[in-house]
Amino acid sequence: MGRLAQWLERLLHTQEVTGSSPVPPISSPVLSEQLELRELLELILGPEGRRRLALRHMPNDKLFENYDKELMLRSRNPRNLDSTRSLLAQFKQYLGEHPPSALLARGFLAKFTDKAPRTLLKYASIIKSFMRYCGEPIDDFPLPKVPRSLPNYYEDNEVERLLSAIENKKSHKGTIDRDSLLLSLALTSGLRRSELANLEPRNIHADFIEVKDGKGKRDRIVPLLPDIAVRLRNFIKGKQPTEKVFGLTGPSISNKIKRFAQKAGLNDFHAHSTRHKYAVDLLESGVDLRSVQLLLGHSDLGTTAIYLSITDKRLQDAMGKLKEHMDHKRRIRQPKSDKIVLYKKGGAVILRRPTSTG
Repeated sequence: MGRLAQWLERLLHTQEVTGSSPVPPISSPVLSEQLELRELLELILGPEGRRRLALRHMPNDKLFENYDKELMLRSRNPRNLDSTRSLLAQFKQYLGEHPPSALLARGFLAKFTDKAPRTLLKYASIIKSFMRYCGEPIDDFPLPKVPRSLPNYYEDNEVERLLSAIENKKSHKGTIDRDSLLLSLALTSGLRRSELANLEPRNIHADFIEVKDGKGKRDRIVPLLPDIAVRLRNFIKGKQPTEKVFGLTGPSISNKIKRFAQKAGLNDFHAHSTRHKYAVDLLESGVDLRSVQLLLGHSDLGTTAIYLSITDKRLQDAMGKLKEHMDHKRRIRQPKSDKIVLYKKGGAVILRRPTSTG
């Protein structure tokens, strides 16, 4: 049946291109009716085959335009949508008038082999999704392996230095309360910068906040520490329900935190570091991994599990036991003392070297 479909498709394409006379209807004893070649072909291919056939004969302008509508339905993150559109625009220019093919897609991706593995993985995923939509999948394309790096660990005193840098700033003193609350909330809620930027008074309740996921996938509930809840409620007094609480964009929040971190001597601390610190604090407090996943809004538990490498008490206990073992071995191997001890026995004085106790 597969070969028959391919033959019929080639025959139909040949007649459309050459303009030859129409193929006479084909009589089917099974269906007891006469079918035009196109109708028979569509019947054999099915809905998905008909869709792919239509896309194959579609000009690139129309093809990319249709796919853009698909993207708008699937993506809720404007930033991701913009980056995807940018790469697809480059791919469209690379194709020119040629229809998308696996060979051309591989050639396009080969231009980015000098990029970081994470960037190349993102580009490959975008092109693979587009090619799958076109009916020309490149599922056998080898995706680069991205090394998983551990988040930096920050001590509590380092975070205190960061908060002090905000409270002691010499200019724009009118924003000290806002900036201090912003950072404190980030450290005790794990909100992403986009979630902080989009937070509205209507999302804030007595002891929790409703978080609109910055990745556009889901909402979640995050409990608030009592003092942070009080500060938030006081801060939003007089604000409209749909007004942005902090009045800052995501990039502005990143710049602020980075600038204050540099003043505190934390050059590698950034907006997302507050989220790392929150996760580590939860795990060190004994919160189970599944709860941490829900609080952070991770779709994959494996993403949350990376923090165990930093906080796992069993690893710390293992190192403690190793230290005890090494100390014991050093005591056993300790050489005999060179000290001379005087012993008085009767009327004579005896010089003796003490024996080792092991």
